[in-house]
Amino acid sequence: MNKMNYIYDIVLNFNENYYEFFEWQNCDSIINVRKIPVIKVNNFDFLNLKYNIVKICLNDLETLKKEFSLYNEKIEGNVICLVTNGYSAIGIMIDSKGNVIKRSSMIFDEENEVIDESVNIKLRTLNYKLVKKNEILCSSRIEKDKKEFIRNFLNNLNDKLVLRYIYYDYFELEAGKMDVKKELLKELNNIWNPKLKKLYNLVRMLSNNKEKTIIR
Repeated sequence: MNKMNYIYDIVLNFNENYYEFFEWQNCDSIINVRKIPVIKVNNFDFLNLKYNIVKICLNDLETLKKEFSLYNEKIEGNVICLVTNGYSAIGIMIDSKGNVIKRSSMIFDEENEVIDESVNIKLRTLNYKLVKKNEILCSSRIEKDKKEFIRNFLNNLNDKLVLRYIYYDYFELEAGKMDVKKELLKELNNIWNPKLKKLYNLVRMLSNNKEKTIIR
């Protein structure tokens, strides 16, 4: 890599899935970054780094290791940097093997600073391997969290009568001899819709009732 460009004093919020800034939550682990390198890439590479499973070349990783500093937070030996295509910017977190494991959106003002600075930054070739393409789902963080809540509840539910009740409420059909839990979990592959919202409300109610029973 050639000479690095840097941005100073920003905050990032790394998650396994990419969430927009307006979807950040109070429970997130926000890190304060003292200094971080900015790499400008073409749009094709930017989208791969933002959405897909990729692995960074170890030579590039070794270079990036020395190019950032935090205030007090620790990131367990991982490496972070910013990448931009000149129109948008994100943070990426890379583990010791080169895998991009987390992404972060940016506060609007700080992202705009990166975009403004990128005019004077030369395009780089960040060497990486595309391991797997992920399907880009048009769903919000709240919708993903609700699906995860449903999934966890169903996976931990072994009462067949309750499962059949949930199945009937969702499909408005009596369950046959199929694997009821499996059929319900398959529905979570669909985009968020009124039926899933109804399922979430039912599962939430059942979960609350279960907690009350345990407390008593």
